[in-house]
Amino acid sequence: MKTTLFLILTGFLLLGLHDRLKAQELTRQQKSTIEKEVDSVFLTMVKAAEDLDYDKISRGVDDRYNAGFIVNGTYYARYDSLVSVLNSNLRVGTKQRIVIQNKKITALSDRLVLLTASGDADVEPSGGQPFHVRFLWSFVYEKINNGWKVIQSHQSGVR
Repeated sequence: MKTTLFLILTGFLLLGLHDRLKAQELTRQQKSTIEKEVDSVFLTMVKAAEDLDYDKISRGVDDRYNAGFIVNGTYYARYDSLVSVLNSNLRVGTKQRIVIQNKKITALSDRLVLLTASGDADVEPSGGQPFHVRFLWSFVYEKINNGWKVIQSHQSGVR
């Protein structure tokens, strides 16, 4: 009798856990909505990158986890150290055009999203030779205060 009661209670517990875990899954509509929101944020940040507007880009980043950022093989433990390097290399008059060739957005939950992209950038430094770069990017977005923020990224480029 004790074994039967134990099995019945365990069955209800497992069924309840299964339903609770299943409730965490996103519907297609939820995924689509989240992916569109993140895509909009991403495209805004790409435009800011073309304009070399690091202040606008920084508003789309939240470094509360200190998860690290990698750019062209260099690891930055904190986002502000990456921005400091970018700002010191920023030349007035530099122009760049970014073309996304491939992009995949994957909603893991209602709060976490992965985005990977590849493409081409044409850079025209003021007073320097223009050059072409093929890039590969990956970003982790988290929904923070009702907005999507990058919490970690890896960016590589090859001339």
